[in-house]
Amino acid sequence: MPDPVYAGQTIDADMLTFRAPYVVAHASQTSNSATITSGTEVTILTTTSGTFQAGRAYKFQFSGLIQHASVNLTDLLYLRLRRGSNNGSIRDIRSVLVANRGNASRNIAVDQSIIATPAATITDTVILTAAWDSGSSATFTVAATAGTPGLLTVYDVGPASDFPGIGTF
Repeated sequence: MPDPVYAGQTIDADMLTFRAPYVVAHASQTSNSATITSGTEVTILTTTSGTFQAGRAYKFQFSGLIQHASVNLTDLLYLRLRRGSNNGSIRDIRSVLVANRGNASRNIAVDQSIIATPAATITDTVILTAAWDSGSSATFTVAATAGTPGLLTVYDVGPASDFPGIGTF
């Protein structure tokens, strides 16, 4: 929902420039990640630095390809969003389903997103990591090329009050 403009209020350059949604931080992945073979997190992407203002809501969105090397196996991957400065967790995206039928290493398209708000205004990068989810056993790769990049984008989506119940980071 956009920020309201009240009767008699002047629309200035900041309002035109910073109308939600707008990109706050972004990163693109253009080559395959390291293999993911345990519960130890592997860094996939780190965004540019962005300023996250208290009282604003942010959508963290990852769109990319995930594959695993086994045939006829369905398994789960765990994605985590972290702050760059202190490695603090922003949010976990658990149980990302990756399934292969008769062919190994098929690229499975995923589009995952969460919405959160900072507890205080911060300037930081955002890191996407991946690891096995509970009970996983596959060898995963977050796949990408220059022609099919993985994208991690953070959008300002408006006042946090428009999203009741969202978590803080």
